[in-house]
Amino acid sequence: MRDSINQEQLTLEIENFLKRLKGRSKEWDGFYSQLTDLLLDFDDIYDPDDEYTGYLQFFVILRYDLQRIDSDYFDLKDELEMIGYRELRLQFLKLSKAFEKDYKIIEKQKDENKIEVQKYCRSILNKCSRILVTRVDLGYLQEYSSRIRVEDIYKDLDILLNRIQNKDGIFKYVIGYIWGVEQGGKSKGFHCHLAIIYDTAYRDGSAAYWGNKIIELWRDITRDYGQGYNCWNRERVKEHRSRDELGIGLIYRRDSTQVANFIRAMEYIADPHKRTPQYLRVKPRGRRVFGKGQLIAQYDRC
Repeated sequence: MRDSINQEQLTLEIENFLKRLKGRSKEWDGFYSQLTDLLLDFDDIYDPDDEYTGYLQFFVILRYDLQRIDSDYFDLKDELEMIGYRELRLQFLKLSKAFEKDYKIIEKQKDENKIEVQKYCRSILNKCSRILVTRVDLGYLQEYSSRIRVEDIYKDLDILLNRIQNKDGIFKYVIGYIWGVEQGGKSKGFHCHLAIIYDTAYRDGSAAYWGNKIIELWRDITRDYGQGYNCWNRERVKEHRSRDELGIGLIYRRDSTQVANFIRAMEYIADPHKRTPQYLRVKPRGRRVFGKGQLIAQYDRC
């Protein structure tokens, strides 16, 4: 394998390259060199058990169609130059509408997930007069990012979700949870947004306390490759309180503003509307990018 290929960064680079190809009728300086490098790197990280989103499917097609994909750099570059910019762009444009259906599906799924979150949050508040909400962002240390593949975050997340579902340790009094997996953004890698909802009748700590405990567990699960961000921190809480938008911490059902803020904060996990889209460009086949827990009958009157 070529030196430490960063799967997350490579998929972003490929998508941006293909967006540029779509928008330019004439080739740019270094086009063939850039395309050759991207194709060789993609060939090294390609896994038929993964799903590739949108424009990245064009690279999957090229990988199977190019005769010299398994040759060296210069042989592959020669083949691409023989095909030519115009033909490569024409092939991509013919297929781009089909690829772009993925992006429409992603947006539709976000809307559906958002409705799921709203119903889920209201169901919890129908059962509980007050709740404690902790929110964390879980990812990996930047120095290890080149080693992390999308399969890794799903494997680590599965372990964490199993602990939550089995109510192990710090999750003993959990009554609900919501998670979403993304890539890119400030974290510059694969990461997960996670909200944990505790029954306050049994809680023994604050949102800050439980958030830190979850991050400690994440570091343990990831063998110290992981890192986390606790959304309950002084500056962030002060900012949201000043705008009367705080949706985590202690939430009372009788307070309509708190309830609305709580639901909005949970919707963010399903539909973040960030400036830089952070949907997964690659994921293990059949895996979801969003999920939530099942309500437990024993908490009908918490």
